[in-house]
Amino acid sequence: MIVALPAAAVMLLAVTAAPPERQTAARACVIDMGSNTFRRIVGSFSGGRYVQVSLDKQPLPVGDDVARTGAIAEATFAKMKSVLTTFRAACEKDGFSQVAAIGTAAFRDATNGQRAVAIAAELGIRMEIATEARESELAYLVGSLGRDGIAVIDNGSRTVEAVSRRAGTLSFRVFPLGYRLAYETFFATATELGPAVAAFRARLIEDAEKCGFMKGQAKLVGVEFGDMIEVLFGGGPVEGRVLTVGELRRKLDELTSAGPSRFQALKKTADIDRALPRLVAALVLTEQFGYQNIELTDRELGVGLIIGR
Repeated sequence: MIVALPAAAVMLLAVTAAPPERQTAARACVIDMGSNTFRRIVGSFSGGRYVQVSLDKQPLPVGDDVARTGAIAEATFAKMKSVLTTFRAACEKDGFSQVAAIGTAAFRDATNGQRAVAIAAELGIRMEIATEARESELAYLVGSLGRDGIAVIDNGSRTVEAVSRRAGTLSFRVFPLGYRLAYETFFATATELGPAVAAFRARLIEDAEKCGFMKGQAKLVGVEFGDMIEVLFGGGPVEGRVLTVGELRRKLDELTSAGPSRFQALKKTADIDRALPRLVAALVLTEQFGYQNIELTDRELGVGLIIGR
């Protein structure tokens, strides 16, 4: 049972995962309806091992609508229906008659978010709009593959979920500091990077100080940090990549010491809005939670629907 608490509070959720010996390797087709990108994922999970067969992506900035007006625009709903129709057909072609979908923060925050559920239902897609508790649960499954004793950070476009699980009990906190909101708040109009980083750091620490449950776990895992690797660390594999606090700090120091003109040039780099806030968040939260490094995964939030089946 979920106990209703103020949104900013830490919440506890009992989560029971099927033991590995009872899990099957049957594949599933799911749709992750993120705030800025929709993803169709085909994969399987068995014996604690996740295998991804395919991943399709379509940009769809639902979150921008919500940020501007608090609601999803009619044109965006039309694009959403088109993308879902295409994804549904692809699932059917791959042999899946049942398709589950999850909508995250933008749908949760939109005044007309439930309309997305109705549109999905018309297409034969079972969509849920994740509560903060549900999104944190899925983020944990993605980062931990269902094991206890892991601390997970999921850095999405609108929110950051900090979540851990001990003895089957999930503890989490949701920060309204996702990369898109963080970039617009702290970096987009800044003239110098140093003060912008300092302001963002202070906000992150304010929330991190309320997350004692993140400390002392077996390891810290980061979800949705691929853009940071691609833009700021030269690319390469993301899955299983480990970044130390020293590596993260050196990269941030390199950027902040370059001066105002370099910062303005940096802001013109493709996807810097996705990468820079995640670098700061990775460093600050790894430090604040007491870890020497953070292990990254390239699994998407929707993968949690497959792992948790």
